[in-house]
Amino acid sequence: MLVLASLAAFAAAHLPAAATTNGDATAVLPIPASELAPSQFVVSRPGLVLADRAARRAVLQTLTEERRAGLCGAARTNWPTHGVQRNIASDAQVAQTLALTMIEAGARYLAEDDPAARDAIALNLERFAREGAFSRLVEPVTVNHFYNLDRTLLPIIANFALLADDPAVDRETVATIRRWLDRLVRWRGPERQSDPTRASSRNNHRYLRDSVTMAWGALAGDNALFFTGIDRFRIALEQMRDDGSLPLEMARGANALFYQRHAISSLVVIAEIAAQQGYDLYAMQSRDGRDLHQMIRFLVRGIDDPTVVEPYTDEPQYLGFLDWRGHDRHYMAWFEPYRARFPEGPLTQMLEDQIRAHGTLDQPMLDDYVGVATTCLYADPTVIDSAALQ
Repeated sequence: MLVLASLAAFAAAHLPAAATTNGDATAVLPIPASELAPSQFVVSRPGLVLADRAARRAVLQTLTEERRAGLCGAARTNWPTHGVQRNIASDAQVAQTLALTMIEAGARYLAEDDPAARDAIALNLERFAREGAFSRLVEPVTVNHFYNLDRTLLPIIANFALLADDPAVDRETVATIRRWLDRLVRWRGPERQSDPTRASSRNNHRYLRDSVTMAWGALAGDNALFFTGIDRFRIALEQMRDDGSLPLEMARGANALFYQRHAISSLVVIAEIAAQQGYDLYAMQSRDGRDLHQMIRFLVRGIDDPTVVEPYTDEPQYLGFLDWRGHDRHYMAWFEPYRARFPEGPLTQMLEDQIRAHGTLDQPMLDDYVGVATTCLYADPTVIDSAALQ
């Protein structure tokens, strides 16, 4: 079984365990990715999605209040009460502002056990649950409806998981939210019929979709839902070309690298959810020996050298994803968990240099496609440049 060798140390400090590959080395696994079985990947710690609340809080509590605010956001009492949205449209993320509240309040709650932040998550979600939020699809229905829902569900699930077992949260409130989320997750994912020939059933859309399903499986202790993400990770490795490119993302012209990064973001989320349950997907290989690092290496090479992408498109590549994307999100927020897990890896340093050269690496970073405030949950406070937190 692909168990993290230093899981005990990981739980103790909630900094990533020593990895079996640093971006250049190759790991040989006992289970080829093409031969995975659901029985080999079960939820070992139900309730944990992207963070062990107690372990990470213990790390953050060793810092000054100012330092915690730099990593996790400043204290506030004016958390918004969001109007319930029932309609899901194809042209915009549903409840985008709610998603941001979930992420920001989750970070503050994790850092400080902040009751106002805790209530911002619990009470908003309870109201959405009781009033049947996200229950109507605006016609005509397309795959983008579910994609827009998934972008909000991941922040909801990941941050609700931080407080679901907190005795300060009313148990009936928790039960109401859990029932609502369970119905939503199954309806938009496992119970939904989709055309397997469509690109959206096999590209970054599907990676996001299965990261959401997996997140709920980890929270609820549902092994079948949890394995959905493991299997999608395997499929992504098998889809990858020898050079690390993903064919369906390379078909996007000027946005080929943008969507390569998009896919990587969801795959990093899947790997981090798996890590909480004791599985090292960063060390997983395809039947031909390809791993996630190779996918990231293609992205890094393509950012620096336009000829890397030329076999697939002759359009100049859009690199705006290396900077803040507006409304307080950053498309490269997935870099925080990757950097924390591979702090000395050559790809880590190259990515850091590229983000600084073409965009911004100011903390704290967060994004809907990761679901959390990644600086707060993952950054090693002993190595983050304090100047970046001003």
